[in-house]
Amino acid sequence: MSEKLLVRKIIHVDMDAFYASVEQMDDPALKGKPVAVGGSRERGVVAAASYEARKFGVRSAMPSSVAARRCPELIFVKPRFDRYKEISDQIRAIFLDYTDLVEPLSLDEAYLDVTENKIGHPSATLLAQEIRYRIYHEVGLTASAGISINKFTAKIASDINKPNGQKTIPPEDVLDFLEKLPIHKFFGVGKVTAEKMKFHGIFFGLDLKARSLEYLTQHFGKAGAYRRNLPFRASKPSRTPFMDSSPSIKHSIALLSLKS
Repeated sequence: MSEKLLVRKIIHVDMDAFYASVEQMDDPALKGKPVAVGGSRERGVVAAASYEARKFGVRSAMPSSVAARRCPELIFVKPRFDRYKEISDQIRAIFLDYTDLVEPLSLDEAYLDVTENKIGHPSATLLAQEIRYRIYHEVGLTASAGISINKFTAKIASDINKPNGQKTIPPEDVLDFLEKLPIHKFFGVGKVTAEKMKFHGIFFGLDLKARSLEYLTQHFGKAGAYRRNLPFRASKPSRTPFMDSSPSIKHSIALLSLKS
């Protein structure tokens, strides 16, 4: 079998504002209104925010008091994790109709390896569309998806056309995509690390690629480097599902090293 046939097709499905969307689905009075799951107007922390609330700058992990000041009309609801788990199980059942190679990251997102899927469809892009269609019509919620050759790129892609959209990064575009990607959008690069990288002149993936292993190790430690054999693992199509490591700065460096 040729290596070209072994390039994996990975879909990252990410539910749109999952907890808040479940609350809006179950209570029609909440639809179209700014909703925060968790906390209260006086105390606590926001666990999730609807897109209507996000327009006011309300975000998850934000103190509830701050969220209330930013959005005076914000409606706080108590989380119902049993209900979220129930809905998540329904969504996962849809995934399993297409592949048994499902890797959940949380209740609201998962990776699917559809390289050799149950319905024999060759297009991961069309499979992602069908899966999102079924989630909407069978569950009642919208989902976004990213499609590419590995988990790292698929996860980034799923955020590009949110909410209720999808983005495919085909094999021939992955390196160019990563080279042009702003460093703060790399999975695993937090705000503090991104600022430190910018201080060192690393603004895009191309800048990251240009730095040597020694330089990255010196300034960013193990998190900024990668094992010597990782570029080879990333450059060769995997015979094992989900062989690539969890999305991280290490894996992105490996992918960017392919043109070096």
